[in-house]
Amino acid sequence: MTRKIAANDSAYASGIQEQRAQLSEGSVRYHSIELPDGTILPGLQDIGHLKHRISLFPIPADLHGKRVLDIGAWDGWFSFEMERRGAEVVAVDVMALRTFLEAREMLGSRVEYQILDLDEIAPEKLGRFDIVLFFGVLYHLRHPLLGLEKVLSLTSDLALIESLVIPADAHTTGSHRSYMEFYETTELGGQLDNWFGPTTDCLLSLCRAAGFAQVMFLNEANQRATVMCSRHLPRPPPNPPQPAPWLNTVTNNRNFASYFHLQKDEYLVCFFEINLPSLAKEDVLVEVDGYGTPALLLVQTAPQSWQANCVKPPDLRPGTHTVKLRTRQSNFSNEVTFAVLEPGAESVPPLPAKGPEDIEAPDLLGVEHTARHDLRYEDYGHLYCYFRSKQPGLSFQDVAVEVDGKPREVRTLVNSRDFWQANVSLPKGTAIGPHSVTLRTSRSPFSQSREVLISGA
Repeated sequence: MTRKIAANDSAYASGIQEQRAQLSEGSVRYHSIELPDGTILPGLQDIGHLKHRISLFPIPADLHGKRVLDIGAWDGWFSFEMERRGAEVVAVDVMALRTFLEAREMLGSRVEYQILDLDEIAPEKLGRFDIVLFFGVLYHLRHPLLGLEKVLSLTSDLALIESLVIPADAHTTGSHRSYMEFYETTELGGQLDNWFGPTTDCLLSLCRAAGFAQVMFLNEANQRATVMCSRHLPRPPPNPPQPAPWLNTVTNNRNFASYFHLQKDEYLVCFFEINLPSLAKEDVLVEVDGYGTPALLLVQTAPQSWQANCVKPPDLRPGTHTVKLRTRQSNFSNEVTFAVLEPGAESVPPLPAKGPEDIEAPDLLGVEHTARHDLRYEDYGHLYCYFRSKQPGLSFQDVAVEVDGKPREVRTLVNSRDFWQANVSLPKGTAIGPHSVTLRTSRSPFSQSREVLISGA
């Protein structure tokens, strides 16, 4: 008989507590384990049920050359199954279980066993994994979205997720079916570590919000849902019927600079051009350092110009990163770079005082001043410096601008195909009147100067 899982359900709580008592006494395992001679170490979940759980995911029978991480390994059946298929496996749990260690010894297994909480796992410590198993863990987390971001940071290809889910209310429709119940203490099954019960729609939404490029619903039965999450976008069509977009620049949603802070909740804003009469958010596919990241918002800013706001992948480290994008029916655009700052830094270090100068000076075409009319901000508007340069592969970190002989921070570099546009923020108090502007790249001397009139804010 199927038992309904619900908060404050006494029958469900009684069954869970009975299982917990058996497990605490050490008289039974949770996972059954089959030994090489066919002997079964019995557990609450029999071999048939465990094989059914893993069969819900399209995992290849041959995993040689792959790394697999099993988060919340329990007695280890899934870890040992991945090893049986040829994978190099790391199993992680919050405490060492005798039943896992015994089974590993009896099987002659080489699975690496790490005792770590989810918050302690990091790619710097364990590396990245082709497949991450995340079975029966999500609803035990105080911070489920942060937990999924951690899973993403450890995943180089696929994360396979199984979770408790609750039925959506019969009267809810569409996005209103995406919600979670919160269990403050022991409301679900009498367990203190059951924190959340998401609907299936909510589980899928959480996976997308964590930054996975593709989230695929696989199965739901007995209030357990299985989901496969990929870090990679689908391949472009062989003969794309649409033109590739042109990516102008990528900026931070907060300050429209092309750099980001390591621990701040910031979003990528991609400005691009494409000659299409219409475009939907779902058809814009963005890739950062080779991994897809979801587009959250799409705005048309001009007849052929668009702005897509995207999740900043939570696993980005300090340094330079590349972005490109495409539609579902096109090839990828050109690449644009942005930077993630070192902890504590507030801007990108300026160029050295002088570069190698093996490229001729840029042709500074003109400079415009645009005043900022929002007085809440402590700057005096922006200078837009239009130039051409023979230096290939320019990024905003390759351009230096001086105003009246003083360096000014280049916050964004816009690639307009025929010319470049360097955007410079002016500090509050910049004198009204004419100013001299000059510009260089990392491999050139300074350009000729151009005069710009600062007219006030």
